[in-house]
Amino acid sequence: MRDVAALVGVSKQTVSAVINDKPGITEETRARVLAAIERLRYRPDHTARSLRSGKTGTLALFVSDVSNSVLGRMASAAENYAHSVNYNLILYNTHDDAEREMAYVNTVAHRSVDGVLFVAATEPHRGHEILEAVGIPSVTVDRVPEGYDGASIALDNLKAGRLAAEHLLELGHTRLVHLAGPFGLRLARERQRGFVEALQRADRRAEVDVEAAAGWGCQPGYEAMQRLLKRCPRLTALFAATDHSAIGAMHAIREAGLRIPGDVSVIGLDNIEMAAFVDPPLTTIRQFLPQMATLGVQMLIDILDGKELSQQHVVIEPTLVVRQSTAPPGRE
Repeated sequence: MRDVAALVGVSKQTVSAVINDKPGITEETRARVLAAIERLRYRPDHTARSLRSGKTGTLALFVSDVSNSVLGRMASAAENYAHSVNYNLILYNTHDDAEREMAYVNTVAHRSVDGVLFVAATEPHRGHEILEAVGIPSVTVDRVPEGYDGASIALDNLKAGRLAAEHLLELGHTRLVHLAGPFGLRLARERQRGFVEALQRADRRAEVDVEAAAGWGCQPGYEAMQRLLKRCPRLTALFAATDHSAIGAMHAIREAGLRIPGDVSVIGLDNIEMAAFVDPPLTTIRQFLPQMATLGVQMLIDILDGKELSQQHVVIEPTLVVRQSTAPPGRE
């Protein structure tokens, strides 16, 4: 940088301002500095800069399965916002594997990153404790483990379950089932609890059965629905913990010779893009995934900037999106 400044006849601060695209530099000076940088083949030493400032301009994002469209949307939104505020984002895909997650945590703890955004793979979650011990702040998004008290952003999963139950009860359903997510995760337990408790509080008596899928995708949903249909052949309505599970369940329902929603109403959760394009279009509970990821990055950067958080735990409100997969019961 000193050589560039000497060649142009400006200060090192001016060269730095041009490199970092700061305002207050004339176009003529900017052009001369850029020409000198090209002539001298100067490249900024980011390592030295990070040593001086104590910051690397890099964040890490841990997701459980980036191939899942829900988590993929979150990762894309997080990266997009990080880029807009001049941060790089490194992605660690844990595949819901606790050992892999901890290996990545230990890697990050010894690598120069400023902060970490977690979508936790499993419970209990100890990654934030390791990072806190080495002075790296973290924010947990979407999957907030039981007992975790750090900065977090998540859907109100209890309310999401209640919204699904209330919608199906209003339609007149009394024989319902819930296709839950893996119970090892708090959000799966809360979605089930919100659904079941709303049914139990209802004026009319409602029968409810619960089956946990082995995963969050279409295939686990299909297999879990086959088990439910054998156990509860007279069911008239289903709430699935995710849209992918719901779509898999719809395939199993059709294979059993039943109509949607004529025989079985189906409601999912997430409002993925595909939900509006399946046949029939899927009624679902919307969670605002890009907003959740963006708020997570904003919160992490506020922590890095030493700002006091206005909220330590941000709760995203779910909303009901009614489409054609739910209707009053058509069979008794």
